[in-house]
Amino acid sequence: MAVADVLALSGAPRGSLYHHFPEGKVALAAAAVEASGAAVRRHLLRLAACHPTPKAFFRAYGEALGDWMTASHFRDGCPLATVMLETASEEPRLQAAGQAAFLSWRAVIAALFRKAGDAPAAAEARALRCLAVVEGALLLARVQQSTDLLRSLVAACGENHRPPRAAEDSAHE
Repeated sequence: MAVADVLALSGAPRGSLYHHFPEGKVALAAAAVEASGAAVRRHLLRLAACHPTPKAFFRAYGEALGDWMTASHFRDGCPLATVMLETASEEPRLQAAGQAAFLSWRAVIAALFRKAGDAPAAAEARALRCLAVVEGALLLARVQQSTDLLRSLVAACGENHRPPRAAEDSAHE
């Protein structure tokens, strides 16, 4: 989307855009990535507060994503994906904003796994895998025009949670 398109859609005068974003379209895109990343993080935190186990969290998250995709008629997906795929490698500021957003989402998910008993490194690794599943499932849902796979794949992130190995070993003693 060109700056002229943004101005036309927003109704903002060109001077306002450059007043708030003197670096131009990259600064505007970075601000959009930061705002979208923060909004998703807040949503994840709310879900984690209401659904404190991995199983409940991912079931609720899969349902929420499925409802969101349905409401958008499969036009929407990850709010960062298109920008990150198309421009992040060429724009360090966008790359940094995307990395920070994904890291903040991963941190929320990792905290959920740590609270469920995973060691910190295991929680981080599991959170990264789940984030990859969510991102892939959003793409598949959009391509297939169906939320079935999205809902089941995201829910499965919580289904595979097992207690840490040390707890299993002490249970057998």
